[in-house]
Amino acid sequence: MKRYWWLFVIILGLGISAFFYFQGKTKNAEPELVEESVKTSKVRKGDIVISASGVGSVISSAEVQVGFSSSGVVQEILVEEGDFVKKGDVLAILEDDPQLSLDLETQKIAVLTEQAAYDDFMNNLDADIANMTIDYLNAKSDLEALLTERATQNYRRCDADYVIQYEADYLTAVDNLANLQEKFDESFASSDPSDLDRIQLEADIATAQLKVESSYANWQYCLSFPTQDEKDLVDAQIKIKENQIAILENEIQTLQDGVNPEEAALYEAKLAQAKAKLAVAEDNLNGLVITAPMDGTIIKVSAIPGQFVGNNTTVLRIADLSKTILEVFLDETDLDQMVIGYEAEVIFDAFDTELFKGVVVAITPELVKNGNVSYVHGLVELDPSSFSKPLNLPLGLNASVDIIGGRSENTILIPIESLRPLGDGSFAVFVLENGEPKLRMVEVGLTDFTTAEILSGLKVGEEVTTGIVEIAE
Repeated sequence: MKRYWWLFVIILGLGISAFFYFQGKTKNAEPELVEESVKTSKVRKGDIVISASGVGSVISSAEVQVGFSSSGVVQEILVEEGDFVKKGDVLAILEDDPQLSLDLETQKIAVLTEQAAYDDFMNNLDADIANMTIDYLNAKSDLEALLTERATQNYRRCDADYVIQYEADYLTAVDNLANLQEKFDESFASSDPSDLDRIQLEADIATAQLKVESSYANWQYCLSFPTQDEKDLVDAQIKIKENQIAILENEIQTLQDGVNPEEAALYEAKLAQAKAKLAVAEDNLNGLVITAPMDGTIIKVSAIPGQFVGNNTTVLRIADLSKTILEVFLDETDLDQMVIGYEAEVIFDAFDTELFKGVVVAITPELVKNGNVSYVHGLVELDPSSFSKPLNLPLGLNASVDIIGGRSENTILIPIESLRPLGDGSFAVFVLENGEPKLRMVEVGLTDFTTAEILSGLKVGEEVTTGIVEIAE
């Protein structure tokens, strides 16, 4: 025990001596000189790409599961996995059920019987009501025309545009008549009355005189107002038409009251019931056949001939593979990079030497959660022209996906730390001119964590400052 105690005392003494030694050295030491040096970088040309990375897998643009609406034994499956089918194609058939065919024919007869009974009950009355309704609608149309005509009788017969037009027609006719008369007086007044040219001109003058008279009459008619007799006549016609409409309304109502509403409802109910049963029978018989609801590719066959299947059991899956669609997931921090129309670069795990290109075509409006992590979900459609050769890209094929938010090639670039924000959305850099840093405004394009694109303000080869380095002497 004493041996360890003395060891402790020795170590403590050495520590105290060392402390005072270095304290003295610190007090006697002179301060180091520090020299500041400007760190610079050359303006260069290169490429900049703004992207966000995620994962994806191939899915179909549309998919449906189909089965028989009736239960039974599968007679035939007419397609195989991988077959392309068109909408309406017959895909599978159940064994025939004679009872279903008998039910269908029975219900067809029932509908015909109930329809005939209903028609016998309604047809004669319907014909009378139909004819009366036509007369009623024609009378209402006539009344509306009369009311419109009567409303216009409170004003001049023509509006201002027509008055101006008819006046212009009259003045034109007067001028034409004067010109013809002048021509006659100068050239034919003393000529032989049997002269053919004189006879033709006299005919033209007579026609022109009639035109003057008719155009003047039209003009004066437009300037006048309807007479009281004309108004009274239209008022009388309105009264007659209103009485006619009232009589027709009463006659139609009488005819409609001639049918017992309860009895008519009973016939209608029987007919409706028969049609409903027919629809069920048709569905049951149609349920023996599966037809393609859309164009697509058979991706799964889940039954074989001779197998019993229940109604609405999935027998076939059909997918639309006309477009290559990827379901893509990005981290939620890259939400701003998932924009419809943005370019996408895709590398499949199975084809890691091939680069495929596509475009974002849809974005889910809600984040997708996996545990405590949230992802942005979207769809990318691949461009077939980016395939170097025809490839089979099966559903579920996994891929790495880069969504390109921006790209600029062979552009002017500087380090991001060279930028000096000025607070109003504009930027400047310090450019070395004759060894001295000079502030210069620049227009900035794309930026990432290390590099900024310069659209204007700098030339390749110029030097910009990136910071200050302290060098101790």
